[in-house]
Amino acid sequence: MADEQLPGAKPGRNWKRWAIAVAALLLVIFVAQNAQQVKVDFLWVHTTTPLIFALLIAGLLGALIGWLAPRLRRD
Repeated sequence: MADEQLPGAKPGRNWKRWAIAVAALLLVIFVAQNAQQVKVDFLWVHTTTPLIFALLIAGLLGALIGWLAPRLRRD
């Protein structure tokens, strides 16, 4: 009974969900512990923002690139 899987689930793919969940949790903890204000310079934009927002934007851009790169390589 312990070896039963959900219908349509592929064996060996559950570890990827755990890895993504752990990475997301670590990102949330890292961001929560870094709330101080920082100076951000990007191209012609110069601003001060909480480090949380800078890290979230960097994390989201990294996730977007990680999701998009394999799809572009296939073509």
